[in-house]
Amino acid sequence: MKFLELFIPVIISILLILSDYKFSYLNHLRQSIETLISPIYMVVNLPSQIYIWIDKQGTSKDQLTINNDNLHRELLKLKAKLQTYNALALENKKLQALLGSSYTVKQQNFTLARISELSQSRIKKQIIINKGSSSGIKIGQIALSSKGIIGQISRTTPLYSTILMASDPTQHVPVKNERSGVRGISKGIANNNHLLSVEFIEPNLDVKVGDVFLSSAIGSKFPDGYPVGTVISVEKNQNEPFLHIQLKPAQIPEQLEFVIITTD
Repeated sequence: MKFLELFIPVIISILLILSDYKFSYLNHLRQSIETLISPIYMVVNLPSQIYIWIDKQGTSKDQLTINNDNLHRELLKLKAKLQTYNALALENKKLQALLGSSYTVKQQNFTLARISELSQSRIKKQIIINKGSSSGIKIGQIALSSKGIIGQISRTTPLYSTILMASDPTQHVPVKNERSGVRGISKGIANNNHLLSVEFIEPNLDVKVGDVFLSSAIGSKFPDGYPVGTVISVEKNQNEPFLHIQLKPAQIPEQLEFVIITTD
């Protein structure tokens, strides 16, 4: 009996499996049972689904943080590149202004130099540039800007040179009036305003405010025809033999970044 009790369920199960496989009679019943137990399956599976969701959320947040950091770094790189581009564009503009000046550089050879330091007081006005004797710079050569004469090389080393500015009180430049041709000697005035005076011009000669004085090659190492300054005042004193003439220099040194040094 015990054998039959055990054997009969097995036979019934085999018959049900065969009939379901051949005739699909139990599909509807199986679907109904699956529908009934689906809530139980969802409840049982809920902890694993919550864990997967939390893990995805954490991963997404970490990934977003990483992506945000990467974008921030790229933005900084682009800003740095833009600043470099702007600096190069500005430098190129300055060089174009220097090389495309309103006057003609008469020497065929010249050296472009960057200003390293501006040293000036009431009685000493000098500029240090980043080119020296190793670049062909020599004492006595002329320094020019896009607007005219800056000064003259007074000292050199292999790595840098010193320009004595035209506005230095010890610097004397033979000049001539561009309009009238009147000649004189300019020199710097001992003050902090970068002004020059023109000496040895008699009261009866033609000099007016606004006239431009150019360099003159007479008795000087300075080449002929470069702007030195513009007349800002002309005074006549009855007891003095010469006019008091003041010039505003062709170039304000604080505005400089590059200079041209005329070479042989």
